[in-house]
Amino acid sequence: MLQRADNIFVRLKINVFLFNYLFGIFAVVIRKIFILLLPFLLSLVKLDMNISCGFNERLSSAASIILSLWFASSGLAAVIGNAVVLWLFYKNESLRTISNWFLASLCVADFLAGLVVDPMYIAIRVFAQPRIGSILLKAIQLVWIHSTAATVFNLCCVSVDRFIAIRFPFRYQDIITKKRCYAVIIMVWLISLLLPFPVIFEDVENLWSFLTVLMVCIPIALITLCYLWIYKAARKQTTAIRQVTQTGGEPTLAVENYKALKTIGFVLGVFLASWMPYFAVSVVHHLVASDSCMDHKLYTVVWPWIEAIDLTSSAINSLAYCFRNSEFRQALRRNFPWLFSVELTPERSPNPCGNQGL
Repeated sequence: MLQRADNIFVRLKINVFLFNYLFGIFAVVIRKIFILLLPFLLSLVKLDMNISCGFNERLSSAASIILSLWFASSGLAAVIGNAVVLWLFYKNESLRTISNWFLASLCVADFLAGLVVDPMYIAIRVFAQPRIGSILLKAIQLVWIHSTAATVFNLCCVSVDRFIAIRFPFRYQDIITKKRCYAVIIMVWLISLLLPFPVIFEDVENLWSFLTVLMVCIPIALITLCYLWIYKAARKQTTAIRQVTQTGGEPTLAVENYKALKTIGFVLGVFLASWMPYFAVSVVHHLVASDSCMDHKLYTVVWPWIEAIDLTSSAINSLAYCFRNSEFRQALRRNFPWLFSVELTPERSPNPCGNQGL
């Protein structure tokens, strides 16, 4: 037993080291990219306004085909994955914990993104490619803002819920009550529905900085801080785990801690990979906003790929947040036994805070 605990502890220490190492590499790479791009960005700002620009520029046939397949595959994956999660949530009463209500709300947002937004992007953004200021472009901007706000704000709710569950485990049920949970979910959807309306009366270019800060910068900072704090708390427990396992106790906490660290890295990596390109291109777009030529090229050539990356997150979120959750996996095996060849393990009693799955 002690040997098994020592092995788990060593794996946990290695995982902590790798997380620190990879996070440090990520920070250095991002810094180097910005340093290398800075002269190029400054040169773009200083471009001669008299340079000829092809305002009829469109996506190439190859790019249109690739983007169509990308949107179609990510949309199909988002619809299937999130529909399965929502069906499991509906059929299994044990999954209807307060924590999982936030996950269900996130799945609804991702399901709608795959069902509505992806097909609209194939039809309008890839094939029609409307001019700036057209009604079709205005319509897809409204849908895009609503979809992005609903997804990102629900991600914030999930992250804050997990932060509270880890930071205040004995007060969780007092802080996150059912009424507060429902009120927050309703508020998130109302805000995401009302947020696009100013675009009807105002050019989106004039609101882009505000929308980027509200829908990207603040959520990135909030979610990153929440998961870094959870990671820090998990790392602090390694010493306590070592002391407990040396006394001959079951290394269950060590196993859960090890899994939690892997999940934290996976969830945070998926989120940053999905939304950091959006943030970077938004900064570039703001810098070259006065150059109509570059503004048009960014809108026509660059943004469709960035939007494809963002919408792909709707297909990955169900994997990152739900299918890595042991309770959802157990429910999936019970309801779809033909997908699994292994026997089910006895289901554990549900945690009053919900199986966070981190």
